[in-house]
Amino acid sequence: MLIIGRLMIGVYTSIGTSLMPIFIQELAPPNIKGALSCFVHIAVCGGSALGAILSIDFILGNKHTWHILLALPAIFGFAQVILGIMLPDSPNHLLDSGDKRSAIRSIKFYYCFQNFDDDVAIQEYQQLVTHLPKQISVSKAFKEPKTRKGILLGMVVSFTQVFCGSMATVAYSTAMFTSVSFTKVLVPYMPALGSLFSILLTLPALRLVETCGRKPLLINTLILCALANFMLMGFSLVSQQLGVTWSSIGFTLAFFIFGLGYNLGTGPVSYFIPAELVRPEAAGVSLGCAVAVNWLSAMITTLIYYPLNVQVGGYSYLLFAIPTVWNIRIVKKKYCTGTKDSNISTYHCIETQQYEEDRAIKFDFIQRWSAVVMHKLQSFFVNDQKYAKFSL
Repeated sequence: MLIIGRLMIGVYTSIGTSLMPIFIQELAPPNIKGALSCFVHIAVCGGSALGAILSIDFILGNKHTWHILLALPAIFGFAQVILGIMLPDSPNHLLDSGDKRSAIRSIKFYYCFQNFDDDVAIQEYQQLVTHLPKQISVSKAFKEPKTRKGILLGMVVSFTQVFCGSMATVAYSTAMFTSVSFTKVLVPYMPALGSLFSILLTLPALRLVETCGRKPLLINTLILCALANFMLMGFSLVSQQLGVTWSSIGFTLAFFIFGLGYNLGTGPVSYFIPAELVRPEAAGVSLGCAVAVNWLSAMITTLIYYPLNVQVGGYSYLLFAIPTVWNIRIVKKKYCTGTKDSNISTYHCIETQQYEEDRAIKFDFIQRWSAVVMHKLQSFFVNDQKYAKFSL
């Protein structure tokens, strides 16, 4: 029964993750669409934080109360069903279905056009929100070369969201900090603290995602994630081989850098960018494929990371560092910049080339800072090894 229930939750979560960005596209004005989409990531972090807090041993995470903890998602599920019934469908869908009366009620519910006449309310809504056309089939989407390239790039971004190390840090954060001799009193609280920390770090992304451009934000935050993974590997190896106590502080710093990179861009952007890389008619197909890749990647990393960490120790972080570096190259090469030589057609472009260049300048400090830190760490580790050999 537990396995069947878990499968049902997985099906619901996959459908919800695919539909939420489409629902936001049908409701949000273009200038705040990215910011509203970031709330999906904030909600995920909030749910993770609540689960981590309730899972603490002296709350509901012990052998006497675990069944209550297991039943709580059902309560939240019933609440979602009730709220879903009360929540109107999107005006776009209702107008396409010919239900004008329900569409007007929906418009007045979401946009507070209470003082407008019905026809004026519909006109204001259509000027405010971009119409999302009827979705095409999977086979038709993949038959179109340009659409197929956009879908594949969206799948790469979704793959990167997981293989940068996000799922492993959520599932095995306690084991990670235990392996580097972190303060034992704080280790059980790391999942909850990490999730709350993620919510705070995502708040700046609400503005960055609209002002800095999708591509530079994604690439530069992926660079931070790659840097953090190499640092996690380095400090883990130092702790395991030399047993120095300062390595736990360095590990915590690396964990902070990873959280910064993931929550400022890589995490929230990956939820909605697949829909923006294809023409509007293929948004549903692109999101569905991206979610499928995301869940498959999450399953693989969750299964592989822990036994790999037990066998090879700190080198297990290469499981995340190498794919992240590889995917940075793919995103930089394949992501449309508005030039006629781009591998993706114009309707896949999020920014023009000049816009990308202007925003990239603002983020260049991250790349320079990353290079300096990596150089300092490399020099430090070389000197530390020489000192260790001399001492022996």
